[in-house]
Amino acid sequence: MAEKTKQGTSLGILGVIGLFLLGKAKWLFALLKIGKLTTLISMFVTVGAYALVYGWKFAVVLVYLLFIHEMGHLVAMKYKKIPASPAIFIPFLGAAISMKKPPKNARDEAFIAYGGPLFGLLSFLPAVYLYHVNGDPFWGMVIFIGAFLNLFNLFPISPLDGGRIVGLLSPKLWLLGLAGLLAYVVISPSPILILILLFGFFNWWERFREEFHLQKTEQQHALFAIEQEEAQMWMRELQEYRGQTNFIYILDQYIDQASREQETLQRQMANKGWLPFVNDHHKLQDAERKQKIDLLQMRKQYLLVPLKLYVERGEEEGDLFHHYESVLEEKKQELAETLSHRKHYYVASKKTKLIVLVLYVALAAVLSYFTLYGHDLMEQHKDSISSIRSQ
Repeated sequence: MAEKTKQGTSLGILGVIGLFLLGKAKWLFALLKIGKLTTLISMFVTVGAYALVYGWKFAVVLVYLLFIHEMGHLVAMKYKKIPASPAIFIPFLGAAISMKKPPKNARDEAFIAYGGPLFGLLSFLPAVYLYHVNGDPFWGMVIFIGAFLNLFNLFPISPLDGGRIVGLLSPKLWLLGLAGLLAYVVISPSPILILILLFGFFNWWERFREEFHLQKTEQQHALFAIEQEEAQMWMRELQEYRGQTNFIYILDQYIDQASREQETLQRQMANKGWLPFVNDHHKLQDAERKQKIDLLQMRKQYLLVPLKLYVERGEEEGDLFHHYESVLEEKKQELAETLSHRKHYYVASKKTKLIVLVLYVALAAVLSYFTLYGHDLMEQHKDSISSIRSQ
């Protein structure tokens, strides 16, 4: 009987983790119109759904802990002036708050991520006092679930809060987290942990390949700058030819030349492989050719073909040349912003990194203590905890 109770408790813990992690699926907000009323309604619906499986007391505790955790993120977002949607609860998926725009840098991301587990700690501290007052096993359960839930979320794997916090320090910490989780999964396989491992690996890999993506963006930005210079040259040529009787023929030559260059670039595409690092040089070359093909297409689409249509109709082209220049400038500015974001997003002073590290370790240590403390209380009151979960 004790063995079954222990097994049930373990499954319940894994279920809580799964619900919490699935609650990190922010994309669900794209499907929902969220407001304060929606938060309240979804909360009651979720309590009811959990109550059918775990009992109403356990359900209320779980929703309460999830709510306070998400409120921590919300307070942090408000402090950083990042607009956010109200919290929504989705039965058997958890709770989440959606940012309406991304953080400016990794410092803000770490700050927002830290808010969740910090408020998570505060959420169960009253239960510590109440347990010491009356010794009710119910409060021991609250302590353990609250501490374990938030401690697990501090594991250094993105997209968990812990991964978003230590991401400011070094992506190598993500790798350590992945190695630790992989070792645990080998010993004790779990579909939920395997899913976390996969998400964590892809996030780490994206960060690990940041240098390649940076080179690609720099290359794109440089090509737009070159196109701007060349565009000014041949736009002057076109303006000189504008009054000639064979101007349409000249435009056809420009259009045909652009098409021939596109065909040549297309034939030069290497497509020699997808292996990272080994084929990076060829990938960058192909990306350059692809960008040049796209720029030639823009030249035809925004300038040459419209200009020919104006001439054929006997109309003035107006500010067509300036419009094309503005399109190029806008695209170049977008790439410049992306480039700056990639270069500076994870930049932070040594002092900032030290503060983040100390706060992260301190919070993890406190949550670890209460997890062990709560687990000890759970072991002392196995039978009582089992009856609570059935209520």
